[in-house]
Amino acid sequence: MPDLVMREIMKYLDFVSICKLQRVCHAFRDFIDCVKPDSNLKSINLQVRANMIFGSVEVRKSPRVLLSKPVKFDYKEKDDECVVISGSRKDVFPKNFVDMCVDDFLWCALKHQKSLLGELYVAKRLLYYSNYKPIPQNAGKFVVPTCDKLFDGLMKVLESRNCPLKVESLIILVHGQDQLMQLLGHIDLKVLKRLEVFRLLEIEELSDYGEDNSQFVLDLDILKNCKNLEHLHVTRFSISSPFRMFAHIPNLSVNMQTIYCEDVLRFIQTTENSDVHAHSEIRFEQFPDKSRFMEVIGLAEDDGRSVHVFPSKLSLTFHHGLKCMDFSWEDTS
Repeated sequence: MPDLVMREIMKYLDFVSICKLQRVCHAFRDFIDCVKPDSNLKSINLQVRANMIFGSVEVRKSPRVLLSKPVKFDYKEKDDECVVISGSRKDVFPKNFVDMCVDDFLWCALKHQKSLLGELYVAKRLLYYSNYKPIPQNAGKFVVPTCDKLFDGLMKVLESRNCPLKVESLIILVHGQDQLMQLLGHIDLKVLKRLEVFRLLEIEELSDYGEDNSQFVLDLDILKNCKNLEHLHVTRFSISSPFRMFAHIPNLSVNMQTIYCEDVLRFIQTTENSDVHAHSEIRFEQFPDKSRFMEVIGLAEDDGRSVHVFPSKLSLTFHHGLKCMDFSWEDTS
């Protein structure tokens, strides 16, 4: 088929059609790689179990796409093969299921994504019993190697792009500093509005209260120039960066090594002036001038819990024993 005709046809193909076309032959795949059609995706969601990856995308509405609804692609391990499930269709490929997900899904989704991506979500699919205890993976299977292999595949795709990925919301699992910096190096931080970082574990409880994560440290100085960041959620890591670097972010869930009075007051001012009615939880290991902070806002030292409502109706609950401050808005309805 003439090149010009193919290019014209590509203008009318949506993401799902392009993915299917890639499977036909290498010639089609090479042509798509040459033409570089925008995936035009709104969100990418990958949830990982030890032997299965649940994937879904949402395509932005456009002249090519009149209805925008999630499209699901699941990749399941079956011996040495992969079963790809999309709707009622099942196809079997002689390939590792993670490799299949990367080659069949991630390359197609991210290699030529040019428009702003609303969300990139890569995390474990967590299952719990009724008593909130985690349900283990299938016998003899481990989820961490699967997550590691998927992360490596994701990085290869991002490294192949000729520009950083523009994404508003990024939710990711990492082992620590090196992986996170490797990933953020390929993200356009100027447009990032939400960042959630979880430490990758084989099994974890639903809540991390009472856990000592002080040895798992992140330096997040890279975020100091993320002026559009509105939500930062870091779980099972301790943050070594000065808290003042995050004082401009109205929605926080972090565990800081050290915080100081001036920085917390600056954060309170940011929250009060923000249009985002957020809830923040700030845990800390050291608060050297805590007494000064308590005096400034008019709270007495206490070993239990102190509550203070600012004139703006921003409420602070200080859990002294837990070394934790909760910020939320009073209901004014």
